[in-house]
Amino acid sequence: MKDIILTETELDKPAVGLLPQRPAEAAAAERTGYIARHKTERFLLNLDGYYGYLENGYYASLEASAEGMDIHPTCSEIIDGYVVPIFLEKARQAGLKVPEYYVTNSYFEPPVIVDSINPFMSRRSVVLKNRHQERIAKSLTRNFTYAICCQELPAGARIGNFRSILGWSTKPRYLDLSRSVWEVFRIPLVTVRTIILPDGEIMLSGLLPLPFARLTPREKRFIESQVEWQI
Repeated sequence: MKDIILTETELDKPAVGLLPQRPAEAAAAERTGYIARHKTERFLLNLDGYYGYLENGYYASLEASAEGMDIHPTCSEIIDGYVVPIFLEKARQAGLKVPEYYVTNSYFEPPVIVDSINPFMSRRSVVLKNRHQERIAKSLTRNFTYAICCQELPAGARIGNFRSILGWSTKPRYLDLSRSVWEVFRIPLVTVRTIILPDGEIMLSGLLPLPFARLTPREKRFIESQVEWQI
């Protein structure tokens, strides 16, 4: 297996227009088109699914919070979920299984998953052999300037992922873990990266975007059962 560097690709996002003088909730909805209200919990949900820093989804939550609305995810929840070492520590403190990890801007010891920690770059790499770490560290740290987070890969482990929609997953194996991720991080739509050990134990490794536009019909039906689009 070759070492690889993965870079986020351009994701489908709704167009953003100028905001007229409208009620705050309507203005937030117009910004993304993906603001809904949870049927039972009654808070608002930003269902954009792509909450990257300075992206539409991020601004929708920022704007709604600034108007005093109770919405998830908040900007704080977005940072907790997508800055990998914060995600790992928060998950660990909540009692969820995570791998050993460390932060550096230079040397690391394979095999590891390496994530950039840089507000202007979102890249990751799986490094399995010693000969590549200097090249990858130089690339992901921008010439050893910014930090990277390295997650140690146990022997025989493999990397997986599942899609979490409001704490639910189409895969029964991940239902409990999906619910836990939702309860701890409050990010409505997210792809959860995992490390699966040889004995089947699953550790959380990170969160990745899950844009609403890429949901399956079944996933959209589940959302329809959970929210009201009355705004």
